[in-house]
Amino acid sequence: MAGEVTAMDKKMLVATLPKGANLSEWCRRLGISRQTAYKWRRRLRDEGPDGLADRSRAPITPHGKTDPVVEELVVAVRARLAMQGLDHGPASIGDRLASEGSQLSDATVWRILVRRGEISPQPNKRPRSSWQRFVRDRPNECWQGDDTHYVLAGGQEVRIINLVDDHSRLNVDSLAVGWCRSDRLWECFTRGAARWGLPAEFLNDNGRAWVSAETFAPVVFQANLARVGVHQIRSSPYHPQTCGKVERFHQTQRKWLTARPPARTIAELQALLDEFRSVYNDERPHRAIGRRTPSAVWAAQPPATPPHTAIDGPTTLAMCRGDHRGSITPGNRLRIYLGVEWAHTSVTVIRRDHHATVIATNTGEIIREITLEPGRHHYGNNKPRGGTRRPRPNL
Repeated sequence: MAGEVTAMDKKMLVATLPKGANLSEWCRRLGISRQTAYKWRRRLRDEGPDGLADRSRAPITPHGKTDPVVEELVVAVRARLAMQGLDHGPASIGDRLASEGSQLSDATVWRILVRRGEISPQPNKRPRSSWQRFVRDRPNECWQGDDTHYVLAGGQEVRIINLVDDHSRLNVDSLAVGWCRSDRLWECFTRGAARWGLPAEFLNDNGRAWVSAETFAPVVFQANLARVGVHQIRSSPYHPQTCGKVERFHQTQRKWLTARPPARTIAELQALLDEFRSVYNDERPHRAIGRRTPSAVWAAQPPATPPHTAIDGPTTLAMCRGDHRGSITPGNRLRIYLGVEWAHTSVTVIRRDHHATVIATNTGEIIREITLEPGRHHYGNNKPRGGTRRPRPNL
């Protein structure tokens, strides 16, 4: 045969050697091993000439390859998290698999998702190692507050007020309102303070419901923060990154709400917000705090308090509404009479040691200040009764 001997010619020659041929001599001439010669002869005997064709050298079961069943589970978990409106990236999928008894690294989950076409690699994306994070050292050192929009099923646009703890990312409170007024901001703050205590500082943007202009009188929310000793901080104008934690919380909350049928009323929306707060604080691991839940991070160390509490004692807030006689019951069997002119009025009670201040929520007006006495639970209006009592007629 003229020309160079091909690989197929070598295989066919060795595989068809007569029984008495010197196999070792032919292997030396062709530059192959005896094991290779016996392999070719075996394939020709079992499979015919087609058995001599080149085959892949890849192992049948590659080392480290994920089981197809596990890959299907990863894709299914991603779809389930997306349907629930929760984060469904590699880290979130890995946390959910770990809770169900399967351990996979984030890198393995990422490779599976890329191989299945679930995500596209982004090689030009800025690496997380280049980020510079700013976080407070203790819970309640600073809260961030902001509001966002939501459209009800009927097309009405309402607002959602969100408060987030800077250190733990805890959702302090979320309140659904028709429009964002300063007294509704204070109501949301009071609800959160009653649950988690007062923060030392509060960060918000320059919206007029949060803070007034320099030359104007303080709005209700701003004035009440000063009354309870909380230092208010304004963000830089046109720089939403200053309140980045609560801005990012808006996105997570909106994704969860979008995965559910739109609420028909503000009350239904509030029920959804309360449900999400429980999921976010107690069930969902947060990537920014080491894959722990915000409530666990918040409880890991004592919370900070406003500066004055080290001297005057802890401050507590309670929001309540006067009954038809103008009486309020802020808790602990305490009843305070304000007067019939304050009937059905929403008020906030600020208690510090043995002193209580009652202020009108919508205007910030101080209604009454009293000194609490041990063992006393009822406080009247302390006004002298006028006139004389009419005698009861004889019937």
